[in-house]
Amino acid sequence: MLRARVDRHRCVGAGNCITLAPTAFDWHEGDFAKADVIDATSVEEDLLREAALSCPTQAIEIDEVEELLPWQLRGRTAPRRVEKTFMFTDIVQSTNLVEALGDEAWQAVLRWHDETLRSLFGAHKGEEVAATGDGFFVGFDSPEEAIACAVAIQRRLAEHRQTQGFSPPVRIGVHAAGATQVGRNFTGKGVHEAARIAALAEGAEIVASRDTGAGSRFPLSEPREVSIRGISEPIEVVSVDWR
Repeated sequence: MLRARVDRHRCVGAGNCITLAPTAFDWHEGDFAKADVIDATSVEEDLLREAALSCPTQAIEIDEVEELLPWQLRGRTAPRRVEKTFMFTDIVQSTNLVEALGDEAWQAVLRWHDETLRSLFGAHKGEEVAATGDGFFVGFDSPEEAIACAVAIQRRLAEHRQTQGFSPPVRIGVHAAGATQVGRNFTGKGVHEAARIAALAEGAEIVASRDTGAGSRFPLSEPREVSIRGISEPIEVVSVDWR
């Protein structure tokens, strides 16, 4: 039997585990936007492993870790280190929007949002790693492609806002880093940093680590130093001017 726990210091509230195994995981009542284990025995062991692997920051810890070898379980290749540029997107205050719009209207907005962003990921050679309910985790081969995609997203949302009267406010974080790739999933410190950088952004803002934005053809703000929970050293970030 496998046992699971969630390290809530690393949990970024992506919700992939809840989507894959809703009887095993749920939101933690005492810690907003953090997941927790409800009943790990309610799902098959393979599904529990899949939910753990879906976590972008490796917050889900399972006993007997040696059984999490996906190349043995699924015939995939072994984990490998890669250099990627990661993007996290998130609709700001989505819960308030659901309440204001109602479920039916919100689903229509969400469908348009998902289709729009996915089309722009494809146009800029981005690979969707995971959908988080009201956002995405995407990998790119270069910072240039990732930042160009982020700018295209904000411009498309702004255009829709002007012509149609509304589009949801989206915040975007971009960070180039090394990571461990297992199948189509990416894990490691760099992914954690990317998720935290995205959380720094406001609606309609793009925030990138300074080194990721360096050399961008888009104007950047002056760097500012920020502390990221779970990371010992502060990092410098910039805002990308997409207008």
